[in-house]
Amino acid sequence: MAATYPSRTTSSADNLANSRYTDVKEEPVDKLLTPINGYQNAPLLPLEEALSAVSHFFIDLEENVYIAKHNSQNPKDGLTQDESAAIHLYTMQFPSGDSLFAVLNQILRAERRNSLMPWFPFLKLFITGLFKLQSVRGVVWRGVKGIDLSYKYKTGMKFAWWGVSSCTTTPDVLDATDFLGKTGTRTLFSIECVSGKSITKHSHYSDTEKEVVLMPGTFFEVVGQVDAGSNLHIIHLKEIQPPFPLIKPPFVETQQESQKSP
Repeated sequence: MAATYPSRTTSSADNLANSRYTDVKEEPVDKLLTPINGYQNAPLLPLEEALSAVSHFFIDLEENVYIAKHNSQNPKDGLTQDESAAIHLYTMQFPSGDSLFAVLNQILRAERRNSLMPWFPFLKLFITGLFKLQSVRGVVWRGVKGIDLSYKYKTGMKFAWWGVSSCTTTPDVLDATDFLGKTGTRTLFSIECVSGKSITKHSHYSDTEKEVVLMPGTFFEVVGQVDAGSNLHIIHLKEIQPPFPLIKPPFVETQQESQKSP
């Protein structure tokens, strides 16, 4: 029987309280950045090699990659082990230093796109895996505690989120005291999505979070806002088609395909 390995990551409650679900406040929504392009030309590499150029950002990355690959030995949805492990690693809250999602999302939100180049091999694996997953249509949720973001999201505004946007299909998850709770200033986003990707089968926290991610460069319109009382501010978003692709697909277009008439 295969050996089992204890998790080196934090609990799901800590993951929610200090995680990718809450970093929406870092999104530069007041400015449209240039599209994410170039990663699609990178080769598909094993996860260890795909992260070699960015390993200096992290503590104990090798151990966390091992855990992600060990937990992805039987990948679902037609993904390879490395594609599934890339998604798994993205969801992990590292016990020491910055987690991968934190550094990746910071770079994705940077104006200077050349800072993304060392990340191209990982993005190739990660986004290839996401593209293989069936798209989710429906309402998903994310939020942040301790801040009212309604002043940044005026009704009718159109904008992009550049980080990988982690959401949940289960709003009850967000009621936890460790996350939004029921008191204090809070912002909750209700998002009508059409291209979300359910990563529950590939997540380190598959039993609790019911996570759906939205691709970098997903484009939205603010439909409206509600002051729900008790310092809870709800912002309703709708995913819409961007004026042009804000992230290239991970599959390189052949010359024959590029010459086809529209």
